[in-house]
Order: sequence, then structure tokens, then C-alpha cells
Amino acid sequence: MSTTGRSESSADAATLTDCLREAAFVRVVARADGDALAAAGLLGRACSATDTPFQVSVAATRSAASGRLAGVQESDAAVAVGFESLGDASLSGGALSETAFDAARKLDDAPSVALALAGVRAADGVPTGTLADRVERRPGVGLPVADLADGLAHTTLCHAAWSGDDRQAGALLAELGLPADLNADARRRLASRVALDATESVAPRAVDALSRLLRPHGLPDAPFETAEGYGDVLDCLAVGRPGLAAALALGVADRADALEAWREHATATHAALRHADPARYSGFVVCEADAPAWPLARLVRDTQSPEPLALVVGDAGAALASTPDGPDASDVLAAAVGDGAVAGTPTRAQTSATDTETLREGVQEALTE
Repeated sequence: MSTTGRSESSADAATLTDCLREAAFVRVVARADGDALAAAGLLGRACSATDTPFQVSVAATRSAASGRLAGVQESDAAVAVGFESLGDASLSGGALSETAFDAARKLDDAPSVALALAGVRAADGVPTGTLADRVERRPGVGLPVADLADGLAHTTLCHAAWSGDDRQAGALLAELGLPADLNADARRRLASRVALDATESVAPRAVDALSRLLRPHGLPDAPFETAEGYGDVLDCLAVGRPGLAAALALGVADRADALEAWREHATATHAALRHADPARYSGFVVCEADAPAWPLARLVRDTQSPEPLALVVGDAGAALASTPDGPDASDVLAAAVGDGAVAGTPTRAQTSATDTETLREGVQEALTE
């Protein structure tokens, strides 16, 4: 089945199902973000359900993905998730997890609704179709854990004075005097206070960005409390701990290990944001940080940038975040450093490049063309 060329376009659910069903071995390579990891996890779990040997890995760039998909045997299948026109089947564009869920349903009697929803929300998408019928939104805040102080301190879906600090988050909760068993009214009061704190003295788009955090999709009988929180954990681990992220998406990771890695990533992100001093250029801002570049770039875009693009050069690579109506982040970054050195979407792109001046000049040139 394997080919040395490229698949023609993004695969639909039926194509993915056939690809998985007919292969002797399936190699899945996912882009390093929560949606792609969730989609890859759904495909991997479908392979498990049919006793098909498989491997799931994470690639930070298109070139890395292409290399991992090369050399697959004729009877095997190479599947690219989050990369266009690679392997025997490539899944790209939109919320990848929805298509992967539809494909998995034909092979797996009980594909993970929670994982699919986490991927959709990590992509800032809204569940539709079957997924929309399987979950309800509730008042409150989208955290992965029941411990509100822990969740508020470490979520990367917003930034406030208590971000990165369990004690300050706990003090906020004490001030609110919430009951031990949260009812709808208590959840609304918490959400209102979080929204107020997260949008005080920051860029106006921070208000719109709260849609990824408020009125979450609850996940009963799942490893994490909400789809938004689950997606946040996957998104952070995809960048900082890709092996653990893949294991989590496949349902074989230790939950405590995943949460601890998420906390470490979030703490570094919020600390870096407090020290960030973005330099402004026409159409974008840029800053350096001793922390992972994503989701820091998204937070810089939403809280500190007057421009539609935010470029952050972190300790192991760079990320470019764009507003939904701004320039295509993936196209801009690819023009700056080369298509093979980038992976991403219209609102998020990443590269392993770390030379700030080269990246700045490249982005600036791309925006003026």
C-alpha cells in the first residue's frame, strides 16, 4: 500500500478507514498539537480494536514527518495527521479529530468521544454531528482537574494574576466562598470572576479568546474533567513531551505523569509571559523566552499584541500565532524558514528554528510580499 509519492489531498473518513483496515502495519505521524494528537490516538485505538499492529509518533516539522513516513513496506500504511499530501493518507484542515472519530467508528465499537472532543476543542472548534449529540456544555471553566486551585493556576487557556500560582488561585476561591459541590450558580460565579481577572488591563482580543475556556464541555467517566482541559493537556504535552502526549492519546499514559508535565509546562509559560517584552513591527510582534514557544505565542497574541501576529522564540523552537482573521500563520512561517521546517495551521505554526533575527526578518519579508 505504501507509496513514495504524496497522497493527493486530505483524506475523508472512508478513505482513512479503508487504509487502516487493509494494512498489515500502520505508521501514524502526527503534527505536534492537541488536535492532531487526539486524531492520531483515535486512529491508533482503532488499530488496536482490529488487532492491527501500529505505531504513533509526533513530528515537529513537515520534513520530520516525511522522513518518518518514508520506507514503509508495500503491505503497510503511512498516515500523516496534520500534514498535507504525505504518505498513503493525509488528514489535514479543520478539526482533524472529527474526521478521525468518524473513521474510527467503523473499526472500533467504542471510539473515545472524550478524546475526539478534546481534539476539537484544542483546535478551537465546536463539536458537530455525532460528537455534538454526545456532550453538553455546562456553566463554569474548562479545566482538566476537579481541584479548582490546581486547574486555574495551570490552565494555559488564559492568563491572570493567579496563573502559575496555586496559592493565589486558592485565595481567589476562598474569596468567592464556593461550595464543595459546585452547582450551576457557583460555576457561573467562578466563570465570571475568571473572565474579569483574565481580561483586566490586557488586549481587547483576550475577551474573545475566553470562548475556549468558558462554558466547557463536561466529560463524565473520562480521565479529565472537561474537553477543554483535556485538550489543554494534550496541547502542552505535544510540544514539550511528545512521547508522553502520544501515550496519553492512546490511553496508555499515567494520568499523574501527564498532569505533572502539564503543570511544569504551564508554570514556565505563565512565568515567561510575565517577563515578556514584545517588540512591535508592522503586522506582528516578536519576543524571546526561556520557555516552550507554544502556547506562549497564543497568550502573547491575546494579551499583549496590538498586531494580529505574535512570534515567540522559545527554548527549543519558535511559534507564530495569528488571529482567525489575520494572515495564515503556517504560510507566513513557511515563507520565512521554508515549508519543510514548519508544521501548523492558519492560526498556529511552529518551527525548530531558534535564530530570532532570521525569523523576524523572514516574517517581516513574508508580510510585505
